[in-house]
Amino acid sequence: MVQFKEPLLQVLLPTVVSVALSFCSFYVFRRLQRYRCTVLPRFSASTRVEELGRALRQNGVVVLERLVPPEKMDMLLKELETASGVFHGAVGSFAGHHTLRNAAKPLGESKMAQELAVHPLVVATVEEILRPWCKRINLGTCSMISVEAPPSLDEKPAPAQVLHRDNSMWGASTWPWLPTSTGRPEFSVSVMWAASDFTETNGATRFLPGSNHWPLMKHEAYDKQSNFPQGITEEDIVQATMPKGSVVLWCGNTLHGAGAHAPRQLSDDPSNGSTRHGLLFIYNLGWLKSEHNFHWAMPASVMETFSPKLSELVGRVGENAVEHDWFTGPIYTQPYLGGPDGSKAGEGVQF
Repeated sequence: MVQFKEPLLQVLLPTVVSVALSFCSFYVFRRLQRYRCTVLPRFSASTRVEELGRALRQNGVVVLERLVPPEKMDMLLKELETASGVFHGAVGSFAGHHTLRNAAKPLGESKMAQELAVHPLVVATVEEILRPWCKRINLGTCSMISVEAPPSLDEKPAPAQVLHRDNSMWGASTWPWLPTSTGRPEFSVSVMWAASDFTETNGATRFLPGSNHWPLMKHEAYDKQSNFPQGITEEDIVQATMPKGSVVLWCGNTLHGAGAHAPRQLSDDPSNGSTRHGLLFIYNLGWLKSEHNFHWAMPASVMETFSPKLSELVGRVGENAVEHDWFTGPIYTQPYLGGPDGSKAGEGVQF
């Protein structure tokens, strides 16, 4: 018996030690998952897509500085300055009562918004994150979001927006049987263009870099006093300050929220009291329903003028089965039914 036990122990001991080390490593990993960088990764327009994709996966958020000339942002604001249908959020609401929103229809009202929606480097970076999980991406959201100063010196600014994940608009994002971290699909990538300078005092978007790797729960625990996820303090949050013409991209699982505008002052900083203008696009996995219904938000005659890429992003792709007075666009919009070139591509058949 003694001779049997010794060889058995020699065989089992490395396995036991390996399992113990794996358990300890996993425990430490879970404890350190909330550690994150305190500086946002920043890149230029010449950065390669692969490098942007790696940084976005690792940190959950990246900034591309001065991607387009500031004059293009001036053109965007000019095209939208007389837009109707804009609205403020209610007091204490998620939308914010000092935040002005113009949702869905800016894509049809502004040629510049249409150009930004298909910016080659931005779309390629988004596809670098999402295309492993789908055959085509779609544009789910287009919204002009402007954080305004209080209208008077006596009024306090609206508080910063609660930190949230854009992926949470789909309940499936927290399915427990999905992988917990590595290998878990991102459902969306959000893109905010700085149509004005984003500063610490005018509501630049706030992020928790690395939070895209945290374990996801259906209801995240928040501290009632700070309104932050438990264990998070103000020092953990990083603002995406950036000059006009820049853009910030973040993964759908990354915790973020609009900042608060500083109180209005009589003088000092000339930017004090200015409005923070941002144009938001959210790109989704192609098989997810979009947040905005572009087909109701814009006339068909406007959508017919879109570029081929923008038409694809909003679902105007494919051909009508027959001609009919009712039809204003393609009937079959499911991504790649029959493949990009029809059934000959071997990607299935069109129903």
